[in-house]
Amino acid sequence: MELTSDHLSKLDEMSTLLSISDDLTIAFVHCNEPVLRHALDSEIRQRVENKVFIYDIRMDINSTSLIQNLRDAVQSDLYNAQKKENKKIAFFVFGLDDAIEKKNPDGGSEALLLLNMMREEFLDINHTIILWINSASLSMILKEAQDFFSWRTIVFEFELERKEQIKMVADFGESSLRFLDKEELEERWGYYTRLLKEFKEKGIEDASKFGDWNYHLGMIKLLMGYADKALKYFEESFRFSEKSGDNTKISNIFGAFGMAYSHLGQAEKAIEYYEKALVISREIGDRQGEGTHLENLGLVYSHLGQVEKAIEFYEKALVIASEIGGRRGEGVRLGDLGNAYSDQGKVEKAIEYYEKALVVSRDIGDRRGEEAHLGNLGNAYFNLGQVEKAIEYHEKALVIAREIGGQRNEGAHLGNLGNAFFNLGQVEKAIDYYELALVIGKEIKDPRIIDFCERNLKSI
Repeated sequence: MELTSDHLSKLDEMSTLLSISDDLTIAFVHCNEPVLRHALDSEIRQRVENKVFIYDIRMDINSTSLIQNLRDAVQSDLYNAQKKENKKIAFFVFGLDDAIEKKNPDGGSEALLLLNMMREEFLDINHTIILWINSASLSMILKEAQDFFSWRTIVFEFELERKEQIKMVADFGESSLRFLDKEELEERWGYYTRLLKEFKEKGIEDASKFGDWNYHLGMIKLLMGYADKALKYFEESFRFSEKSGDNTKISNIFGAFGMAYSHLGQAEKAIEYYEKALVISREIGDRQGEGTHLENLGLVYSHLGQVEKAIEFYEKALVIASEIGGRRGEGVRLGDLGNAYSDQGKVEKAIEYYEKALVVSRDIGDRRGEEAHLGNLGNAYFNLGQVEKAIEYHEKALVIAREIGGQRNEGAHLGNLGNAFFNLGQVEKAIDYYELALVIGKEIKDPRIIDFCERNLKSI
């Protein structure tokens, strides 16, 4: 992987420390991600290979005494051979994260107890000791081995550049189609296309019916992830609905245009259509439509990075859902607020909203909503560094996406799983997920998924 300028700057400091230290020096390298740790280890070895011999110490749950490991090392043939050549020696200690998991009878960490108790004995080790640890280990050291920690010269902090994640959006308006799975959507597709064909063959033109059927066909394409193809049907729907003069339908169609353009990454155009839809909904007193358009405006402003403005729209939409008893809308807007607070870095607050939204979606059998909230919970736990838990949520969401036939969401979950496995150091698996997501992104012409995957693949 490619190291950042910040990583390289800190490695310069680390290299200097290894080169100039002539007696006992203790330093910690705090790094959570295995893939980054491997890259840092490889780079520092290359930098000092002609100046310092790095002697690896491997600890595990059955090897809890660091001082004993060091004593064994200084008595080894390898160590003595390097000493004879007057090589500068440094010890790199790996596996302390595992070693500290072993508990003593009092419930504390046996390895950390030994570090504190035998601190003075480290003075016999006249070399630099670099301990590679993660956040959990650092917290335990600060709590249970403060005396040993006080001897450190420095803590080098390395973080993986945080990868963008794809947030999930639950809402597709009030259409009952959103509750259907892939097979049912395909059946409806066949049904509406047959109706259109039959009427056209008979020379019958019913503006109201043609407007409805094209709208439904467009929504099916949108739900299946084909926003570009959906536009053609929404255009036809608008043409016929304008003839019939049905403002409710026209408002819904404008909202559908907004959703399609939003999925295609054309934010300005999406806002234009949502605002048109909102004006009509307010004029005709359609509170449900008003709530949907307010929420969708919030989504676009969120994508534009205007999070405070997005929250204002979400909260107004949530009030309407509560007033009219719209449980589905309530669940969707709770999820949107979770996304907004996640954008602000308030991850725990975001999780609270996602969990509330998930309860609502499961209560009403909204599978698309359930999938979206599971995916966002996965993103939240990823941001908290709980990568295994994130994978659990993303895998559950992926299963639902494949069952109900949402290719855009399937691509998003695959991409987010790529991020998770990359952070666990499983690079080949991450590449597989990114490539699967990229195939879907190109198939449905979703610029966000395409850009997301191409950037992540390029950075590996």
